[in-house]
This record gives sequence, structure tokens and C-alpha cells, in this order.
Amino acid sequence: MSRTSKSVNIAGGVVTVSIAVALSALCAQAQTAKQVKGATPLVAVPNEAPAKLIVDPPIPEQLALGRVFIQYRTENLRILPVFGSAALAVSPRLGHLHYYVDDQSWPTVDSSGETVVLVGLKAGPHKVRLELADATHKPIPGASSLVEFTVPDPKGQRD
Repeated sequence: MSRTSKSVNIAGGVVTVSIAVALSALCAQAQTAKQVKGATPLVAVPNEAPAKLIVDPPIPEQLALGRVFIQYRTENLRILPVFGSAALAVSPRLGHLHYYVDDQSWPTVDSSGETVVLVGLKAGPHKVRLELADATHKPIPGASSLVEFTVPDPKGQRD
């Protein structure tokens, strides 16, 4: 990094600031793109770490209105609408989300990577099981989460 100094006249005095020192301090605090976004999807990742699913509880303000918004994120797996056995060889790993509402026996398949939104559930207790699945719809071991919540009785509520 080249060192550049700039003199600035402030209230009758002259202050010299080393831009290199200021940039160094700023860069020391900033995270790299890889630290924030993860590995680039353009380069294969050898020995990929296991896929992880991180799920938040429903957003309380929406749940109070009878709407269930469940946010999630993944690590070591990209959510994409790509299916079939050939996609199993793609690296970095890709897949999609399956979720089951209450005792639903079949999954809802979601490849958007966006918040799961459920409306119209009856008042009372509910559960949603979310799981990551590979491109052939096979659940990924250890990458699931159960969210339990209660939809409030709508009596007396207003939109």
C-alpha cells in the first residue's frame, strides 16, 4: 500500500492525515467477501464440510397476526432449483429445502432460499419440520430443525 499524506486546513490549523494509516485501520475491521459470503460457487470445494441448516423461530410480530414467517439460512449448501442425480457431483454442494407442517406426510419443496411463509393455519399449537435435501430429494443427515409455535386466536385482533 502506498503511503499518501494529505494536509487539511481545519479552523486555522493544519492537520496531516496519513491515508495509508487510515485505510489500514479500516481494512483491519472489514471482513473479506469470502468471510461474509462463503466460498465462490465458481470453484470446486474439496472435502466440503457438512451442510448445516440454521432456523430462526417465527417472527413474533407476524405470528401475533396469525402469519408464520420462518427465516433460515444454510452453510455449506446453496439452495438452487437444480434437480437430478447429475447435480450430486456439483461443487460447491447444492440442494433445496423440504418442510412438513404438523403431521404432513409429504414434503413441501422449496428451492427459493427465501423465508418460509405459512398463512391460514388454525389457532393453536403447530410444528414445522424443515430439512435440507440433496438434488435427488434425499434428506441430508443432521441438517434438519423442528420449529414449534402457537397461532393465537384471532378473536379481537385487527389487521
